[in-house]
Order: sequence, then C-alpha cells, then structure tokens
Amino acid sequence: MEKLYAEKETGRKLQEHKHQDWDDNYTLYRNKVKTNRLTQRQAVNIPLMKETIKTLLARIDDAPNVEWKELSGDEQKELIYQEVWNQQFKDNNMELIDVLDKKNVLLNGFSVKKLNIGESGIEISVLDAYDIFIDPLTNPWDLESARFITHQNIFRSVREIIADEKYNEEGKNQLKLWADSGPGLTQNQKNKEDWEKKMERIRAMGVQHSEFNLYAGGDRLINLTEHFYSQWDVKKNKFIRRVCVYADDHIELYNETLDDCLGVDFWPFAYWSEDPELGDVYPDSVADLVRTPNKVLNVWFSQLIENRTLKNFQMHWYMPTQGYTPTTYTPGPGMMLPAPPGGDDINKVIKPVEISGLDDTLEAISALTNIVERGTGATAIEKGQGEQGTQTLGEIQILVGKANERATGMAKFYRLSWYELAWKWDKLMHANKPKFLKLFKQGRNGKLYPKRVYAGDWVSQAGYEPMVRSTSEQEIETTKSLQKFQFVMSQFPNNIALRKIAQKRELEALDLTPEELRQVEEAEEQPTTQPQQPQATPQANPMEDMLAESIAQANV
Repeated sequence: MEKLYAEKETGRKLQEHKHQDWDDNYTLYRNKVKTNRLTQRQAVNIPLMKETIKTLLARIDDAPNVEWKELSGDEQKELIYQEVWNQQFKDNNMELIDVLDKKNVLLNGFSVKKLNIGESGIEISVLDAYDIFIDPLTNPWDLESARFITHQNIFRSVREIIADEKYNEEGKNQLKLWADSGPGLTQNQKNKEDWEKKMERIRAMGVQHSEFNLYAGGDRLINLTEHFYSQWDVKKNKFIRRVCVYADDHIELYNETLDDCLGVDFWPFAYWSEDPELGDVYPDSVADLVRTPNKVLNVWFSQLIENRTLKNFQMHWYMPTQGYTPTTYTPGPGMMLPAPPGGDDINKVIKPVEISGLDDTLEAISALTNIVERGTGATAIEKGQGEQGTQTLGEIQILVGKANERATGMAKFYRLSWYELAWKWDKLMHANKPKFLKLFKQGRNGKLYPKRVYAGDWVSQAGYEPMVRSTSEQEIETTKSLQKFQFVMSQFPNNIALRKIAQKRELEALDLTPEELRQVEEAEEQPTTQPQQPQATPQANPMEDMLAESIAQANV
C-alpha cells in the first residue's frame, strides 16, 4: 500500500500543474467568469471558447466505422461478429461517449476511455480528466509503457461493497465500522482535496453541494481507487500486471493479477491527444490557445460596457458655493431645470464629467478574434459566419480547404485511438465470452428480427483484425479518387473495363443498401434493346423504269 500510495502521489503532483488551466477552460466554455475590482468588474463573457470548441467538435469526425475481418476467411463468423460489435456499440451509447471523448481532448488536451466487463459484453466509458493519474514516464504513443495507471473518485455505498463477493473479508470488516453511521462521504484528506477541486467547476455554475443529492438513499459513500500497477514476479522472472482496489488510501479490498481479473495482460484503457508531447502525458489543448485571448476580450468588453454605462449616467462636477446644494431631477419632456447661482456663466459652477470613448474596442476585439481563428483553424466560415471584406470564390475555397486539412490531421490521432479501443475490446471479448448475446437485424421490409448468438458462433481461433475507417478521411479520399477516375476516363473514353470499375467506385460512395445496390447492378447488366430502324424504301427512278420496260419488250 505504501508503494501504491507513492505512485498515486507522483501522478497527482504531475497532473496538478494543469488543474488551473482546466478550470479556466471549463468556466469560459460554460460562459462563467470571475469578476474583480480592477480589470473586469462586469460579469460578461464573449463566447469565443464555446464557439471554437463546438466548431472543431463538429469537424473532427463522427465515430469511425469499425469493420471486422476474420483472419481465416470465415465470412459467416465475420458477419456475426460485426453484428455483435454494432449491437454493443448501440447498447454502450457510444455516440454520446464519443462526443464526450472529443470534448475532453479539446478542453483538457487528452482523453482516456476505459473498458470493463459487463453483463452482456464489454462496457466502455470515458473518464473525467481529474479522475485519472498516468505514470509521468509513459510514452505518449504507447500507453502500455506506463508503470501504473490510477482511477480515483469511484463512489460506492458501504452496502454495495459488503455485498460484492470479489472484495476480501478483511477490508469489508473495516468498512462495516461505517455501516451504521449517518449518510455522508468517507475519504481521506488528499481525496477530499481532489474532490473539492472537481466540485469547484460545479460551484462555478452556481450550484452548491446542498442543492444536489450526492448521498442518494441515505447511504454512506466510500471513495474507492482502482490502481493498475506492475509487480515483479520472482518465479516467472518478469513483471506481472495487477489491479488493486482500495478505500481511503489504506484499506485494501481487492488485489489480483489482470490475467485473473480480466483474462488479459494489457491496461484496459485507450488514451489519445490531438497535440501529443514527448515529455508530458498532459499536453496542451485547443482551449489553451483560446483561454488567454478570451480573457482579454472579456476585459475589453467589460470596460466597453462600463464606459457606456458611465456616459449614460451624465455625471457633473459642481463648484460648491454658499447657499447652493445640488439637486437631482427626474428627466421629462419640457422639464425646466434651475441653474445654480454663480453669475452669468453656468459653466463656471457646473461641468459634465468627461468620459473618453472606447471607439476602437470593437475593432480590437475583431482583430484578436481573427488571431484565435488562425491559431485553431476554426475560421469564421467554419463557424457559419462571413469573413469581413470582399473575397473571391477561390479564396474561400482555399480557406475552407486548409481548415479541412487541419481537422483531418486531428482526426488521425482520433482514428488511432479507436483502433486501440477496438483491438482491446476484441481481446476482452474473447477472454470473457458471454454465454449468449441477443442481436437484432433489420430485414428488407423494415422489421426487426431477433437472434440469439452463442459464443461458438463468433469465437475465432485465427482471430479478428479491426479495420477502422475515419469518415472524414474516407470522404476526402473517395472524392479525390472519383476525380482521378473522371480524368482517366476522359483519356480512355472507349475502355469498357475502366468504365465498369469507375461505376462500381461511384456506387460504393453512395449510401445504398445491399438491395438497392443489387437492383442498380442488375439494371446495368441487362442488355439494352435497340429499337429497329424502319428500312428505307428505294425511291423510284423514271429513266431506269423506262429502260427496264424496253428491255422486257425486246425479250418478248
């Protein structure tokens, strides 16, 4: 436990240097700002962070298509396994997990997905950045190089822990001391500090602890930690990977090898970032580029609002004289205001407070916004806004193309993480085979047909290989390929084989069902019956007719 606690402290200290940045990014994304007495006295926010993140979030990619190939060529197993993946993709609500995964990367710089054994397959979840500690010496391109990975802030009630058969009895007995206590949360000081830092984001939204029900059902919650680490095995003469579950950083509840626990020998996590760093597993994010300019814009905008408010107050200086007390009056049409005594010139007694204008603020805001757009690739056109000034169609196409290239580059790291996730999902599925899975297949008539699939229907001795196809890269490559085909076909207009290949590629680019594709191919293969042209009747020639008649008479 001392070794595990030391590893956890090492991961915590490395991560703490990013906490302030993450908090600022999140509050700006949620349109919440902190006011102060000097620079920003108005609680206003220009939503530069939100519009940048949401623009890039829409441009990174949809969840990629994962196609499974059975390595021995068994098409039946391949078909069933593909349906198993599709069903679990739907059951795990992977569309939503995918959005949260990409938002983590854009706001925090990295994201981690976790795989675990569920009742009907493998469950996948995305973790909060504050809850995962990674070995500082981890290679950013290989998560398996980590010596340890810690997942904290896993809250379970005492009743759930005591009822779980996999936890040891000694740890349960220590937890029973809290079973009869009132509802609350049990955690040590370090875990409490981490939890408070995480809750600061909730409080920044205006929600206090007393306003949401953390202790549901009146149970006492225990803050558990799952610690994945390597330990040297003297008998096997190698490092063995283990997982330890402990409460309050000193009560051990579970400690087994990964092979006994999950049936595999790799970390059940998938890590990725859009801007990897060689010396830091917590790299900078897109939000880090936007954070400081967004704060500057908020200060300028706050000052502009305050300047307009002060102008609207119409405050005045006055020269105190004997018997004169300034009086405020309610403005109105035709209102007559008494002038202060002081001679003929009223300006000698009272004078408006001069408040200089901030006319260049909006121009400065626009210039700074353009700098951020160039740095992040989320241009005004990508946000659905028009650029200032006159631009040709070619310039707009170049601008959009460059933004597409940057989004495609970001999607490469995203696709690699999905390959790692699919590969680990496959290994966990084969190591923890469910007895049966219930699948649903939609027929040609639109009805759903259920089917019970057993492990023998999809388990493969040769194994499977995931083919991850990024939708954005696939669309760009398909478009370029079709353009090349059109050019080559113009050089060989009479080549039938080339025309058939090009037609096949064009049909594959469309979202056609197998039935629709079959109908198109059958219609193309049918021979086209050319309508018979009526034979032209020869026109009569009078000279030939007279000559033929004279020859006939001579013969007679």
